[in-house]
Amino acid sequence: MSETNRISKKRIIKITALSLAALLTAGIITAAFILYGRIASILSVRNVADELYTMNFQQDYHLDKALSSEIKSKNDLMKFICDDMFFGYQMKSGPIRYACSAFSTETPDVEHLVGRNLDFNSIETLSLYTHPDGSYASIASADVSIAGIGKYQGVPFSSAEGKIALLASPYLCVDGMNEKGLSVSILDVDMGELHQDTEKPDLFMLVAVRLLLDRAADVDEAVGLLRQYDIHSGHGWTQHLFIADAGGKSVVVEWEKDKMNVADSHACTNFALSSKDAQENPTEMCLRFNTINEWLEKKPENSAQDAMELLRNVSVSFTQWSCVFHLDDFSVDYAIDCDYGKIYTLRPDDF
Repeated sequence: MSETNRISKKRIIKITALSLAALLTAGIITAAFILYGRIASILSVRNVADELYTMNFQQDYHLDKALSSEIKSKNDLMKFICDDMFFGYQMKSGPIRYACSAFSTETPDVEHLVGRNLDFNSIETLSLYTHPDGSYASIASADVSIAGIGKYQGVPFSSAEGKIALLASPYLCVDGMNEKGLSVSILDVDMGELHQDTEKPDLFMLVAVRLLLDRAADVDEAVGLLRQYDIHSGHGWTQHLFIADAGGKSVVVEWEKDKMNVADSHACTNFALSSKDAQENPTEMCLRFNTINEWLEKKPENSAQDAMELLRNVSVSFTQWSCVFHLDDFSVDYAIDCDYGKIYTLRPDDF
């Protein structure tokens, strides 16, 4: 072989090696770019107290894609989450059902609070901080048992599998507030499943919570967004939404077939305020609702401690968390499993 041929062969080998190295480096950089947000989110999971965890979510959860995916049921939602966040790996799912209480009140300093009890069986609490580009930051409580996550479902938060599965949490939030002072809570109503069909885009109730936290600054904007969609629920029940803002306005949004009803109210439990029975006999629908209204009538101004005490008064044996959202300073207080002697306050810097 001539010297020229040997040099050419070495050059080809060198160029090939450099090309392969460049491709490998590009692949590593691309993978790191794709996985960075997921890894950072997983590593942010903290155990604040027994059955209370926090997570700083740093991954794009593709809300626009979710809004255009015709999600009408829990199964649709889980498929979207698994395809988008877990590369098609399918997770098991659990029930969605909440017998809850919520209310809004002012403090003596004219700040605005929302109190909320989540009543359900054997779930842990994940407080999730999200701050997506171009949308509002929010702190929300996620019921990740919907995705089969948690020690009661056999997948503890502390396990590697559990922490990875928590990447589903932005679409599992059942109450929360955003940096503009808008709060949203989801509560059950025993009226059968809701599936509107008016040729508007479809919106599953849990995705609606995420939409409002990300893109609504006040109650009016939230109601306007909801009017743009056909709303869907599942598991044999429907839900309504308690929505409040830092301007002091609060409403309950309900759906009956293809009609959306908006009722001004500072309290919400598990019956439809717009129903005929509620209109005719409002004090005979729910003891918890009556307790909240009687308290607020006697004491229209309440401190955060007062609000938590009211939540204690309307708690039940299976209240999983009680939280007070401070709409004016973007923070939340939690009491876990009816332990009102220990209050945990979380702000964005705590995630």
